[in-house]
Amino acid sequence: MAFGTRIKGAVSALLLVIVIAVVLRSSDAGDVLRALGGLPPLTIAAVLVLLILNAFAATLRFKFIAADIGHALALRESMAAVSYGGLGGALLFQLVGQLMARGAVMARSGIGFPSVVVMTLYERAVAALASGLLALAGAYFIFGRVALDRAGGGADFIKIAVGLFVATGAGALFGYGRMAAAAVAPFLTRRFAARFLRSFALSVLVQIPMMAAYVVMVHALAPTEPIVAIAAASTIVMFAASVPVSFAGWGMRELSAVVALSAVGIGAGKAFLAAAVVGTGSLLAMALLAAISLRAWTRARLAEARPSEGPKIDYARALAAVVPLATMTLVLFQIYVPIRSSLLNVNLADPLAVLGGVLFVLGAVRSGHWPRWRFPQLNIAVAAATAVLTISLLIGAARFGWTQWAVVNRYLGWFVLLCFAATGALMVREGGQGALEMALKTFAGATAAVAALEIVLVSLWRAGLPLLPVIGSEVEGFAQNHNFFAFQALMAVAALVASAQAAAARTALLALLMAGLWFSASRSGLISLLFIVGAGLYLRAVSARETARAALGAAVIVAVVVVIGIAARNAATSPLQQHATLVPQFIPQEANTAERLLSIEGGWRLFLQHPVFGAGLGAYRNLGVLATSGLPLLIHSTPLWLLAETGIVGLVVFAVPSLMILFTEARRVPRDPAAVAIVLCLVGFGVMGGPADMFYQRTFWLLIGAALACLPAATGGEALTASTAARGPAAGDRP
Repeated sequence: MAFGTRIKGAVSALLLVIVIAVVLRSSDAGDVLRALGGLPPLTIAAVLVLLILNAFAATLRFKFIAADIGHALALRESMAAVSYGGLGGALLFQLVGQLMARGAVMARSGIGFPSVVVMTLYERAVAALASGLLALAGAYFIFGRVALDRAGGGADFIKIAVGLFVATGAGALFGYGRMAAAAVAPFLTRRFAARFLRSFALSVLVQIPMMAAYVVMVHALAPTEPIVAIAAASTIVMFAASVPVSFAGWGMRELSAVVALSAVGIGAGKAFLAAAVVGTGSLLAMALLAAISLRAWTRARLAEARPSEGPKIDYARALAAVVPLATMTLVLFQIYVPIRSSLLNVNLADPLAVLGGVLFVLGAVRSGHWPRWRFPQLNIAVAAATAVLTISLLIGAARFGWTQWAVVNRYLGWFVLLCFAATGALMVREGGQGALEMALKTFAGATAAVAALEIVLVSLWRAGLPLLPVIGSEVEGFAQNHNFFAFQALMAVAALVASAQAAAARTALLALLMAGLWFSASRSGLISLLFIVGAGLYLRAVSARETARAALGAAVIVAVVVVIGIAARNAATSPLQQHATLVPQFIPQEANTAERLLSIEGGWRLFLQHPVFGAGLGAYRNLGVLATSGLPLLIHSTPLWLLAETGIVGLVVFAVPSLMILFTEARRVPRDPAAVAIVLCLVGFGVMGGPADMFYQRTFWLLIGAALACLPAATGGEALTASTAARGPAAGDRP
C-alpha cells in the first residue's frame, strides 16, 4: 500500500533523478549553469512579477468562490488562504497540506473546515478542467492531433474511464441517485451556471501569467524559437505539474518540460532550467503574498456569512454524504500511474478516505466524546491493535533496521485502513440505518457493474474482438489481482444481501457478482462465497429460492460466454483463438503452489522463532524470498502473517474483538441490516483471509466501519425516516 508524504517525496526524487540524468546525457552541466548565470536580471524580475500575478489571480478566484457559498472575505484573507495553502501544499502532500493550511487561516475568519474543503475541491475541479482543456489544445497545436496509443497504455486508460463511468452510473442508479437528484436539482439554476462560468474564466486567467512566465523564461534561453509554440508546450507542462502524484509538482514539472519543450526544439538542459526557475519563483511568489497577508492571518475576525438566495447547504452534512458515497465507488479502482520507467500503484479512493477520516475525527472532537459504535469496546480494540503494530515496527527496526515496506506499507497503511473505516462511519453517523443501506447499495451496484463490464470484455475477447485489455479468463476488475477482485465481489455480495429489498434487482446483481467470481478463477473466492451464502441462509438473511435463482442466472451468464467461445473457436483461423481457454483454470500451477507453500512454511518458521511478539513488522519480506516473478514473496495468509510478525499477542488482539463482534451481531440477524453486513463481511474476510492475505483490502474496512457505526435502536441509534431519506444526509440548514 503506497501512501503518504514519503511516497510523494520518493516519486519527486525519482523523477528529478531521471530528468537530471536525461539532461546530463543530452547537455553539458556547465552549459546549463552558464545559461543560468547568463539570464538577464530583467528576465528573472519579469518571471517573478508574472508569478505574483498568477498568485493574485488565484486569490481573486478563491474570493469569488468563497462568496458563492456565502462567505464574504476581505482580499487579504483570501490572499492568506491561497498563499499559506500553496506553501502548505509544497511542504506536505498537496491536497492535505493545502487543506490544513487553509483550514487554519479560515478558522480565524470564522469559516469551518467543511466549508474550506468544499471551496478547495470546487476550486481544484474547475482549475483542472481549465488546465486540461488548455493542455489538450496545446498538444493538438504541437503534434497536429491528439490520440491514444493503445499499445502504450491507451487501452488501459480507456478501460479505466469506461469502468469509472459504468461503476458510478450503477452505484447512483442502485444507491443514491434519487436522493442526489432531489438534493442537487434546486441548485441547477442560471445563477449557478453564471457562477461556474465566472470561476472557469478566472481559472483561465490564473493560467495566463504562468504561461507567460514560461514563455519569457524559455524565450530568454532560446530567442529563435516561436513564442506561440513555447506557449503551447507550456500548457502541457502546467497541467502535468498539477497532477498530484509528486511532491508539490517537483520532478513532474521538470520531466514534462523536457518532453514537451523538446517537441518544439528546446534542448533538455534549457527546458529543465526553465521549469526549475518557474517552480522556485512560484514558491517565492507565494511566500511574498503570505508575508503581505500576515496581518490577516494573525488578526482574529469572525466573518459574517454573506446572504445568499435560494436553498442553503449544511456543508458538513453534504461532505458526510458525498465523500463516503464517492469512496464506495472509487475504492474499486487500484491503478498503476506510469512514471517514466516505473509505475506508481495508487487507489483512487485514498485521498477521499484520508479526507473522510479527518472529517470524522473533527466531528468527534466537536462532539466532546469518543465515537460510539455497536461494539462498545471498539475504540479500545483499535488502540490495542495500533499499539501492537507500533511495537512490532520497533521490534523489526531493532532486528533488521527501518524499511519502507514496514514503515509505509504496513504501519502507515494501517492508518489508511482506519481512515477508510472512519469514512464509512462518517455517513452512517449522520444518517443512521437509511444512510448505511444507501452506502451498501452504492458499493454493491458499482461492483456488479465492474463485474458485468469484465464479463462483456471476456466475451468479446473470446469472440476474437479484444476491444479493451483483459487477462484471459481470470478477470481482475480494476484490483490488479484476481483474488483481490474476488474479495471485492464477496464484500459486494454481503452488502447486497444486507441492504437490497427489491427482489428482482437483488437477484440480478447477485447473479452478476457470482458470475464475476467464477471468471475471476479465484478458488478461495468461490469457497468463501459458499460460506457467505451458507451463513446468509442459516441466519435467514437470504432465502434458498432467491439464492437458487441467482445461481441459475450466473450459470446462464457463464454458459452464454462459453457458447460464444466455442463458436469463435470453431470459426477461428488463428492458432491463438483455436486454443483459447473456455473455462477458467481453477487448478493451480505447480509453481504457484510451491510459492504458496514456501511462504506459509517461512511464516510458520518465523512464528516458532518469535512466538510471543513476533519477528517484527516487515520481517518476512526482509528475508528476501522471491517469487518466480522476481518480486518479494509475501505470506499468503492473514492469521499466519499476524503470528509471524506480531506473534500470539498480535493475533489475539485482532482476533478476539472480531469474534466477539461476530457472535454478538449474529444474534441480531436478520432484523438488523447492519448486523447482516457485519456478519457476512467477517465471514468472507475470515474464510478468504486464511489462504490469502486480505488484511489490507480497503473494501472490508470501508464496509465494516459503516456497519459498526449504525447503532442499534436499543442503544439510541436512529434510523432515517422516509422524509429524511428522501432529503438525504446532505440537506439541512447551515449553522
